[in-house]
Parts: sequence; structure tokens; C-alpha cells
Amino acid sequence: MPPLTAEKVADYLPLAGKMPHISGRIINVTHQIPYHVSRTMKTVVSSPSMLAPVREEDDDDFVEGDVAAAPISKVARNHRRRRTIRAQFRSAEWTIVQNRGHGALNAGLQGLNDEYDTLHIGWTGSIVDENHKNIKTENIAEQDRKSLEKLLMDTGRILPVFLDDGESRAHYEGYCKEILWPLFHYLVWSNKSDGRSEKQYWADYVAVNQQFADTVAANYRPGDVIFINDYHLLLVPEMLREKIPDAPIGLFLHATFPSSEIFRCLRTRKEILQGMLGANLVGFQTYAYARHFIGSCTRVLGCESTQTGVNVNGHIVSVGTFPIGIDAARVDQFRHQPGVAPKIKAIRDMFPNKKIIFGRDKLDTTKGVLQKLQAFEKFLHDYPEWRKECVLLQVTTPTNSDQSNYEMKVSEQVSHINGMYGSLEFTPVHHYYQDIDRDEYYSLLTTADVGLITSLRDGMNTTSFEYIVCQKESHGPLILSEFTGTAGSLSAALIVNPFDFAGVAKAIHDALTMTAEDKLTRHTQLYSYVLEHSASYWAKSFIKQLVECTQNFSLQSHATPTLNREQFITSFKKSKKRLLFFDYDGTLTPIVSVPSDAQPSPEMLSYLQTLCNDDRNNVWVISGRDQACLEDWLGSIKNLGLSAEHGCFVKAAGEENWTDVLNNVDMSWKKDVTEIFDYYTERTEGSFVEHKKSSITWHYRMADEEYGEFQAKECQNHLENSVVSKMPVEILVGKKNLEVRPMMINKGEVVKRLLAQTPDADFIMCAGDDKTDEDMFRQLSATYFTKYQAKLNQGDTSTTWNDTKANLYSITIGPPLKKSMANWQVEQPADIIQLLGDMAQTEK
Repeated sequence: MPPLTAEKVADYLPLAGKMPHISGRIINVTHQIPYHVSRTMKTVVSSPSMLAPVREEDDDDFVEGDVAAAPISKVARNHRRRRTIRAQFRSAEWTIVQNRGHGALNAGLQGLNDEYDTLHIGWTGSIVDENHKNIKTENIAEQDRKSLEKLLMDTGRILPVFLDDGESRAHYEGYCKEILWPLFHYLVWSNKSDGRSEKQYWADYVAVNQQFADTVAANYRPGDVIFINDYHLLLVPEMLREKIPDAPIGLFLHATFPSSEIFRCLRTRKEILQGMLGANLVGFQTYAYARHFIGSCTRVLGCESTQTGVNVNGHIVSVGTFPIGIDAARVDQFRHQPGVAPKIKAIRDMFPNKKIIFGRDKLDTTKGVLQKLQAFEKFLHDYPEWRKECVLLQVTTPTNSDQSNYEMKVSEQVSHINGMYGSLEFTPVHHYYQDIDRDEYYSLLTTADVGLITSLRDGMNTTSFEYIVCQKESHGPLILSEFTGTAGSLSAALIVNPFDFAGVAKAIHDALTMTAEDKLTRHTQLYSYVLEHSASYWAKSFIKQLVECTQNFSLQSHATPTLNREQFITSFKKSKKRLLFFDYDGTLTPIVSVPSDAQPSPEMLSYLQTLCNDDRNNVWVISGRDQACLEDWLGSIKNLGLSAEHGCFVKAAGEENWTDVLNNVDMSWKKDVTEIFDYYTERTEGSFVEHKKSSITWHYRMADEEYGEFQAKECQNHLENSVVSKMPVEILVGKKNLEVRPMMINKGEVVKRLLAQTPDADFIMCAGDDKTDEDMFRQLSATYFTKYQAKLNQGDTSTTWNDTKANLYSITIGPPLKKSMANWQVEQPADIIQLLGDMAQTEK
């Protein structure tokens, strides 16, 4: 075995090793491009310099004096931003200006440009004329579209998608914002509807996703990697998989993902999940969201889950956690702009000797603004010594949706607090329901003594990261809701439950009375995390994992061709060292309703004995049956190797005793699994539990078919949440049964050991029929794929993958074109017996 070097270890760490090589481009797909597009009728002389970014304002536009320094409460709302960093590009017909939204996402995607060739595909957004009036897409001439496409391609390798105005509105404002967004944030719809509007929204959602998929497919080249972002495009992975079966596709969901109990309320739940499962890798902000997604796949689609993802018809969809970050260097640049310092001074002059608690949120019920105000009221009530010593500055940004009722509740709460605890000379809550300029935002983040975020549900919340960067000198504590995606990453913050007003009030008090040493310790940890886990780090981590997932995509399940018998026998005759592996039930004997009736036929026993008599053959039966059963039925065959209970017990040819592989395996999980299986057995008539030394199986073959399937999904979900997530075990979803076994004990491990003991084998046959046998097929394919990769690394490009596996015959038993990791397929066990007879005849 080659020595384990530091370089090799580094390759297994996230981004510690080299970024993977990608022969093509990374195609980034987002709902909207990172620019606002406007049409201009002004005549502009085209020149190369027109494509260079220019400042949006000139020095003579600066606002001077008191207004420039004034905080948001004293500044006229029609003043212009000072020295904005937003880039602007022009051509003869178009002007595009960098937008301010989705900063973390855009920063992450831009970070990929340093190492890879990229192409960004997204909707243009609403296009306006010089009077800021919307231009209908159908009114844009083809020539004008071409000129805009050229400008965007020259500017940032961007390919725009032109959506019909009606479809885009129903897609975004309809299905995304009225159906998916509330559901993902645990807001089950309360408005009454006959369902017609939702059906139309869904039709437009599908149409927009299809247009994106068509655009990506039309521009895809072999070697490209496709990176799809967010809940607007959840159907695109499956649509692309149908068009480009072998494409590496990744999907990242920036929003929260609810528990299966909530997600099941969605009428199109199956279609959404199936669309997402078209990807090779599905990424989420937190581990909880990933588990919710896997649980929904289990309960809604009946998929089998693994430790790394979801098994969909033999195809493994990896599921991972990739917390997004921000561009800390850019935030640091923003907070040092000339317009920030005077505003910092003005804010401090407004509140001399006062502690400032700052919050900024959208006016959305999920952001917890009302709960924040109620908690602040509780703080003033419980800690009267702070009533005239601190203020809450809350900036609430308007949204496109109608939140008038919520706005009224927030305003009433602000008035209530100020009336209860304020006076003519002091106001405890300053609430600003408006957009604020960037300079104002960063001046408030820098001036604050405490950052307060009380979101009820939030995918990530990058405000917390920006606050940490702006507190580099002051080390102000951060109070963060446990329901934000960042809470799991920012453990040094004061984590609170926003519904616990007393708990939030205590956290505010603790933050205001925290020692300088404690502040420094906490901030150092938080700041280090923000710097290391940047937006660029997030994007590169996801791409690296996606490439690793798809490198072995050729080893995934596929439609299996019918066995070429003539080729099989020819290869068998030519070989000099053979390994033969056979499953028992469903392979050497047919599946029967009573397991004890599956006794071997004399014909099959005779063929096996003939094969075992040849020294060139190493024959094994690897079964889920127990030792006693295999000894009783097959023990009379000389030189036959046996493996019982899916690899837990092994008896090599010529040996008298069985080897117990479970000697050093922790089996404490059996108690918990037994309790869960017993619970469902009591409630599912016709089901029973089978106990083996290595595993426990719940059978429901005799139960009502539909109810048995329903209970099996519920039981599987229960096991995954209670046992699999905590112990090293896995669930096998079999034919009318669920089996729980130790993770590293399976038929594939037996095959792996035997392959290592027989490195000179030049013919390998492996036959099986169910999911437990897929472990054997997967191990064989992985072994041969490693050989293939080694040849490629040595510069041998003449040998193909098919050439490498020419002497591997992994055979699955089942219907034609069955999806399997095997290379070949036969329809029934009788075909395997016939193959045994043909091989035995060859021996004679």
C-alpha cells in the first residue's frame, strides 16, 4: 500500500486540495442575471471603452454638508448615493447596471471565474425604457435582442433568457412567491381558492423551467458542469437529465426546506421532488434542511435513503450541506467608503452615551420584526435600568407583496413601546420603514453596540456576516435566531429562540453587560469563520463536490442490456483464473412465498459441484440466508465458499468453521430498531419481524398492499430520524420488507476482500436479483473503474472503459432494461441455471 502523505490527506479536505480539473465550462443558472437592463434611445458612439465599468455618479453629484453626514432620520429621501461601486455598461441601444440584490450568490459565482471558464444563464428581469417604463418582451425586435446578448456576453459571459411577461409574472409572483416561498417558510396557505389560479401558476412555472432547460441544453458542450440555483428552477434538473443524460448537474437551494409534514401539503410535491432528483448533487444551507429533503423523498416518493443522499431507481443523488458566505473584502471596502465616516459620527452625536441595538429586515412575517419588538419591550420591562440607556434602531425594507396588515401591527407595536417607555426627550425605538443607502447601512452596522436578528425562518441571513465584518474594531456581540441558516455556523453568537421573549430580553442584557475580553473572544471566532467561509469558498466547495459526485457517474445504475450468451461462454473458455459469485434467493432459486420452500434443485447442485471441481474456478454463494440454512442446502458441495447474512459470516472453501465478521461491531442499535419495528408490527396486520445475528428485518408481504406500503414509508422515515442519523447502520428497502444492518457489513465488502485475495482473476461473474446484490455490482464496477483510471493516468488512451470491463460479467435478474449497476441482464433464475449448465458442460 502506498504511503499516506500530507498531500494525499489534503485532497480529501474541503478545498484543502487542488480544485478539480473541468475540461469544459461551468454553466451557472440563476433566475435573474446580476444586472438591471434599460433601453436608451440616445445615440452613443460605439467603442471598446464603452464596455468598461464607469461610476454611476460623478464628483459634482456628491451631497455636501449636514445632509451628507445625516443619518436616515434626517436625510432627504431623494438624495443620490455617494460613490456607488455599482458598475454600468453601455452600448448604442442598451444600458446595464449591476444590481444590489443577491450579493452573496453573485459574489460566489464570480469567484469561480478565477479558475474556470464560465457561462451565466438567467432571465433579463423587467426591461425598462429611458422613462423607466416596462418594455414588453414581445416588443423587443430580434436585432435588439442580439445586440443585448452581445453586450451581456462581452460584459460578463452572460446569456439572457427572454421570458414572456405574463409567464414570468405568474412564475415568480405567482407560484414562487405565493406557493413555494410560504410553504418553504412554514406558512401554510390560509387564503381561500378554488385552485384554478394555482393550476395556472403551476403551468407557467413548468413553462419557464422548460425554457431555461432548453436554453441550457442548446448551449451545453461535453465537459461542461451545470450549476442551478434556488427554488425558482426546481424542475430544470430533471428536464435537463432527459435531454442530456450524462451531464453533471448540481442544484443548490438558498431557501429553507421544510419538514416532510409541511412539504406534503404541496399539491405538486411529487413533481417538485422528481425535478430536484434529476441532479447529481442537491445542496442546502444546513444539515436540517438536507435531512428534511431526504425525509420528504422517503415519505412522498418512497425512495431509499443512504448516508450521503437518496437512491432513485439505483441512481444515487448526493445531498450535501454548503453554508454560503459573503465577500468579506468587498464589505470591508464598502464600510471604508468616504460617505460612511460622517454618518457614523452623526449617529453617535444623535445618541450620545446610549447603547445602540441595530436590526435590519424585510417587512415579511418570516423575518420576525414583530417578535423582535415584543422581545425589546420585555427587555425594557425586566431590566428597568436600561430604559433610558439604550435605543433600538430598526430598519424595515418594503417588499413587493402586500404586507399592509403586518406593517400596521409593527407600527402599533412601535407606538406602544414608545408610549409606554418613552418621553418627550427620549424615544426607545426608532423604526424606519424604507430602503436605505449603502453608506447608511454600513454606518449603522459599524456604530451598533449589539446586532439583533430574530428571524422566524431564514435560509441563511447574510446580515449577520456583514455585521461581524463591520464590528472588526468594536467587537459588538451578535444576537441570532436559532431558526436562521447561519446559526449552526456562528456558535459564538448569542443564539436565541425568537418566540421566547424573556430569553431574547436576557440575551440583550447579557450582550450589553458582556466584558471586553468575552466580546473579543467571541468576535475573533466569528470573524475568522466569516473570512474563511466566503461566498467564493461556498461556490468552489459545491463545484468540487459536484465534480466528485459525477466522476463515478458511469458507475451509477443504468438500463442493463440482455446478456450475450455466446460472448459469455467464449470469455469463460479463454480464461485461466475465474471468480464466480452467486446470490441464492431469486438467483439460484425462484422467489417463493414461504422461504423454507426455496430448496436447491438437484440439477443446480450438480452444476455447482462440477464448477467447484475445477481448480481454475473460485465459486462463492453470497446470500442473506443464515449459516444453518446454507449448511443444510449447500454444505454438501466440496470446494464451495459460503457467505451468510449479507456478509456477516464467511466460510471459505475447505474450511470447517465460519468466520464471524461482527466480533468488533457495535450492535447496540438493535434495541432501538426492535422497538420501532414492534410498534409498526402492532399497527400493521400481517407484518412480522425477523431477527438475525447481524440484522433485523420487518416483513409486510402478508399485509394489505397499499397500507403496507404506506406503513413502510412511515417506518423508514422513523428509522432514519431516530436511528440512522445517530448510529452506523443503514436501511435496505427490499421486496416487501425493510432491513436494518451495520453500515460496512454487506455483500460488496465480501466481494472486495475476495478480489484482493485473487488479483490475477481474468474472468469474473456475479449474479443477483435485488438491492443487496447491487453492493456486489457496485464494488466490481468501482474496482474495474480504478483500473481504467490507472491506465489513463499512465497515458494509455487507446483502452476504453468497455475494453477494461470486457471480462466482467455482473448479471442482474429481472425485466428487460432493468436499471442496475450490473453490466448484463437475464429475465429469471432459470436463465442463470442454464448458464451454470453451459459452463459445466464446458468443463467436461
